[in-house]
Amino acid sequence: MAAHADKPDTFDPFGIAASMNEWCCLVKAARELKDVDEEMMETMLEANATGPASLSPEAGVKLRSLVNLMRSLNLDPEAIRRRDPETMRELETACLRCTERSRCARELWAGTAAYPEFCPNAAGIDRLRGQ
Repeated sequence: MAAHADKPDTFDPFGIAASMNEWCCLVKAARELKDVDEEMMETMLEANATGPASLSPEAGVKLRSLVNLMRSLNLDPEAIRRRDPETMRELETACLRCTERSRCARELWAGTAAYPEFCPNAAGIDRLRGQ
């Protein structure tokens, strides 16, 4: 028989166990979404690869950075790819040629997205953002 919701658990009067259980469920869901996102990215990279050779691991990381930057700026890279594949290819090409990979990763990790200072895609991204 289930305990009444208003009656506190004698072993967990503050509801910490329930909160931890909810948090663990959220973390599990986040991990599953991350796995789906990574799988989708791999599929997109494979579909977008030109020629018989596939992208190098470094190129894949750079393109993931582009996608993460776009998402941090509320741009949907998949929608842009469907709507305007040429623009997305131009962004990817510029990203692959970029020499600021470490700075890009730091900015994305910090959540600062100070891309206009160094990103070769700054003008294209700003155009997509309507700025």
